[in-house]
Amino acid sequence: MKNLLIAAVLLMPAAAGAQQNIKLGNMDVNPFMSTQESYDSNIYLSRNKRKGSTINRSALGFELIQKVGSRLDLKGGYSMDVLSYAVNTSTNNAVHHNAGFSATARLPKSMTLSVDDKYKQTTDQATSQTTKRAARVENTAGLNLEAPLRGNFGFTVAVQHVYNNYLSGNFSGLDREETLMGADVSYKLQPKTRMFVSYRYGNLNYQSGNTNDATYNNVDLGLAGDIAPKVMGTVTAGMQARKYKNDSGTAKNDITTMGYSAQAVWKALAKTDVTIFGKRGNVESTYGSSRFYTSTLMDVGVTRQVNKIKAGLGFGYESVLYPEKTTLANPKRLDENTSVRLTAVYNIQKWLTADCGFTYKSRNSNESTFEYNDKALSLGIKAMF
Repeated sequence: MKNLLIAAVLLMPAAAGAQQNIKLGNMDVNPFMSTQESYDSNIYLSRNKRKGSTINRSALGFELIQKVGSRLDLKGGYSMDVLSYAVNTSTNNAVHHNAGFSATARLPKSMTLSVDDKYKQTTDQATSQTTKRAARVENTAGLNLEAPLRGNFGFTVAVQHVYNNYLSGNFSGLDREETLMGADVSYKLQPKTRMFVSYRYGNLNYQSGNTNDATYNNVDLGLAGDIAPKVMGTVTAGMQARKYKNDSGTAKNDITTMGYSAQAVWKALAKTDVTIFGKRGNVESTYGSSRFYTSTLMDVGVTRQVNKIKAGLGFGYESVLYPEKTTLANPKRLDENTSVRLTAVYNIQKWLTADCGFTYKSRNSNESTFEYNDKALSLGIKAMF
């Protein structure tokens, strides 16, 4: 697979790539391919049983874009990733599949209806707390209807369904479905800035047993668009009131959690972007008697374009607190995950890029069994047509 990708990239004439896509009537077809070679010093994220390996990750995929008249936009895509490890190949090698579809319809009276679906079959960890890789399927489908109200007011009705299915029996306790539905009411403060109040009702159902089944209510206040000079993004703050349907005997059944989220890009200087991401919320878990943990995450990345090279530096920090004690004698488990990354992307042609990167990540915990550190170095090439 790797040799095939490299040969295809090297033999592809520059003139073909200059088109940036293939036209089939009104449909744009954008194929891409990539290969990356990396070395990971601790592929199992273990404290004491560290194992390093080279890893090749090669991908093939395409994106489809179709406009139907002036009122309907369609998008779709698919990619296949092939992972090849140098050690324990029968266990570690994997093939990942990703597919997606979206449709946006512009309706009368300035209303907009959008639907989307994202599917993936992967062995990558679902959260930062999972150290073992396991085959799993995740599908997220959503529907949104946006419409203006009187004056500067508007509203959105939203429905989302998330399906998680682990193909390994070791993680079957996390198989679940989650449905959210609710609405937003927004007010346009400026032409490119809006404030909104959001409500979502959630229903969480596990496939095995019903101890972790729950309903919850999310209420948030947010700001979206141009939220500050040279800063574009969305910030929210709010709370979740969660109620479990059944008593586990070892954990609380009514939980209230304050949360926030922030996604923003600051155009600090010409050709320099600062990307900020933050989030606090509950994440599903099967550790001990805890049915979830509370994650408080912050990540900052800086990129700078210098001629044909985009250089990047990033830092991430996550505090993870479990609500229940592992044993009566111990405090509640608290983990701190940190990461540092360096990246560089070189534009060889409009359609061809090369990249390299270095990542360091570690976990500190008041339960030392879960501590680890890991370093990874990568070099790759990607062609987009």
